Amino acid sequence: MTGETPTSRGTLGRGYTVVTPANHYPSRLPEYGDQPVVKLVTPRLAPSRIGEYLVSLAPEGGTVRSVEAGFETFFYGLDGSAVLLAEGTAHPLGAGAFAYLPSWSSYDIRAGATAARILIVKRRHEPHSGSDAPGALAGHRADEPFAETAVPGFTRRELLPVADPGWDFNMSLLRFAPGVGLDKIEVHDEEHGLYMTEGGGTYILGEDAHEVVVGDFIYMAPYCPQGFTAGVAGPAEYLLYKDVWRDGF
Repeated sequence: MTGETPTSRGTLGRGYTVVTPANHYPSRLPEYGDQPVVKLVTPRLAPSRIGEYLVSLAPEGGTVRSVEAGFETFFYGLDGSAVLLAEGTAHPLGAGAFAYLPSWSSYDIRAGATAARILIVKRRHEPHSGSDAPGALAGHRADEPFAETAVPGFTRRELLPVADPGWDFNMSLLRFAPGVGLDKIEVHDEEHGLYMTEGGGTYILGEDAHEVVVGDFIYMAPYCPQGFTAGVAGPAEYLLYKDVWRDGF
């Protein structure tokens, strides 16, 4: 029927936003030329201090110029095949592969014979006077098993070191068995960027409950009440950004 207002699960709430694939608006960034970039969150959405982007590369497509240094950057391959070239080293970015580059590294990225989608997080590095700044790091989600937590059916895999205060953010894969969830509603100073990589469930954000599925993105500002429970149909998983070891001054 014509004239109907389209519905959407995407929303901007108090202290959070939910962006679904149906809400995606492809933007352009000079370094990627005509390759579409979905800006899931940027500092234009206060108080976010990160940019998180979903970059789609056509076969053999990639950067049209080297991306300049100045931000520490994390890459996670969602599907397809791509290669990240930085400081003379090639890092594969197929599905499940990841890489971190420090703020002084410039890079080029290019898809292979098939199209690729890559999740990219960038932020200004916050140094700690008592710790060395981290260098480049790369790996694959399958390099280590998921670790058990205190909640049965909830496991996690840390992609970046969590015990070294030189690192100012974590990237974690959190996985939940059907019907399993976090054991409390959390309220904390850290901000989050969350991308659903598998399954779905219910996310509590402030006073609201939202059904989320694979491909959805949530930005959570500091002190936004939050909790998650996986759906009963199958396991759920998400990739979670969190700032750490800093207090925001």
